[in-house]
Amino acid sequence: MSKTQIPTGGIEDDAVTAAKATGFGKVGQVVQASTSTAVNVASTSVADTGLTVNITPTASTSKVLVQVNQNILTDIDTTAANSKIKLLRGSTTVIDFTTNIARVEAGGASSVKFGNLTTFSFLDSPSTTSETTYKTQGAISSTSNNGTARFQNSSVPSVITVTEILA
Repeated sequence: MSKTQIPTGGIEDDAVTAAKATGFGKVGQVVQASTSTAVNVASTSVADTGLTVNITPTASTSKVLVQVNQNILTDIDTTAANSKIKLLRGSTTVIDFTTNIARVEAGGASSVKFGNLTTFSFLDSPSTTSETTYKTQGAISSTSNNGTARFQNSSVPSVITVTEILA
């Protein structure tokens, strides 16, 4: 069978429909959750920050784009410390920011507070069609200076958005 090249001008506009064009990174679903409940973590061990969302991918080949906008305040008495944040899928860490998130250099001051909005994205491949939970956990780098990492400080909301990208 020989192949014939057809000039694009000879193809009818409705010859290729959206129904025939599949698998081009279409959005399957978008799920968003937020919280404005303050969570104080005064430990070097991570704890849940209260920001969590569930999504059930429609195909095991789907990717999930996770977008986090988390309000963090680092509060210390002396010296220096920084807040830490992790993104988990279930109990598996997918991103671990362990240094210099909301870092504070007190320089001998009696008390220093620094707040910021930490924003990051991650394209995950969960390889499942089961309900999947994404959440953040946080900690403070040092408790020797009465350090506290405060998430959703002053009731400022944090938001997590997950978008299923179909394969």
